[in-house]
Amino acid sequence: MSATDHSENSIRLMARLAGLSYVIYSATGLYITFGPIPSFRALMDDNGSSQTLAFLFRTGFLAETVLYIFVCISAAAMYLVLRSVSQSGALVAAFCRLVEGALGVTFIVFKYAAFTAVVNPDLTPGFSGEERASLVMLLRDVYGSAIYFLLIPMAVGGILFFSLFFRSRYIPRWLAGWGILTYLVIGTVSALIVLFPALKNQVMLFFLPGALFEWVAALWLLFAGINTQRGVGKPSAAH
Repeated sequence: MSATDHSENSIRLMARLAGLSYVIYSATGLYITFGPIPSFRALMDDNGSSQTLAFLFRTGFLAETVLYIFVCISAAAMYLVLRSVSQSGALVAAFCRLVEGALGVTFIVFKYAAFTAVVNPDLTPGFSGEERASLVMLLRDVYGSAIYFLLIPMAVGGILFFSLFFRSRYIPRWLAGWGILTYLVIGTVSALIVLFPALKNQVMLFFLPGALFEWVAALWLLFAGINTQRGVGKPSAAH
């Protein structure tokens, strides 16, 4: 096997790894959104005494941790696939997705602090019940609102990655173009929510096509893979 064939096989393997990572973090996202994870309000009404509710809430933390781990893995794999098209563009895109992962982990810490205040009231002995509830609500709202800051670097990274896919023709251009549009919408809507929080309930539906696209892209990369024969750059090139 020539060095070129070996490099192309490595690129195709990394594309499938990116697809697998998309599948895993999309699946965990579905669990976080629609799974049996109780709300903070349910925990507070129960005073954190139910072991079942606490366990289910902890599964949400585990799911979010797995999600951001595979966001970072997908960023590394996509960089390795697309660096032959534009090393600088792929590097910036990967960095944006890593920033997404770092912010995600930071927000998990805020959420865990709120959870701990509910299930372990002995950690805040100087707080009355009302003061503790206010603290939990504050931490919960920080987590719930700050998540939109995370979606902005995610969108920038996605636009760059799929712009390189569009340029390289590694995947069909209709799919790459759909990705560019999807992440552009996600970034724009997230920025609008950051600037105008009252719009949140009116624009949430715009995120649904993004979720559909990530499943389509994930399955395409995982099972169909990429066509390196149509790529614009050679695996050894970098510019």
